[in-house]
Amino acid sequence: MEEGHHGEVWQFENNISDLINLCTNVLSNDPLFFLINSYTTGISAEVLGNLLRLNLKSFKGKILSGEIGLPMSNSKLVLPCGIYGKWEN
Repeated sequence: MEEGHHGEVWQFENNISDLINLCTNVLSNDPLFFLINSYTTGISAEVLGNLLRLNLKSFKGKILSGEIGLPMSNSKLVLPCGIYGKWEN
């Protein structure tokens, strides 16, 4: 959570869709990719993928989303560290 200049609070879970939408406004007419990642636990990778599908629906291409993790030494466990979403042409 971040506090802005006028005391407004920006929360990832509540504002990420608006941020993605604003970012799409600066893409070229023929973009190659759009990549976003987060290290907060507020939303799942599937939700982030769905937000990309909604906000980038005017562009043809494919969307991938998943978890970012660190493999733990001497174990088959993975420490979850965040999520990513990617649209590519």
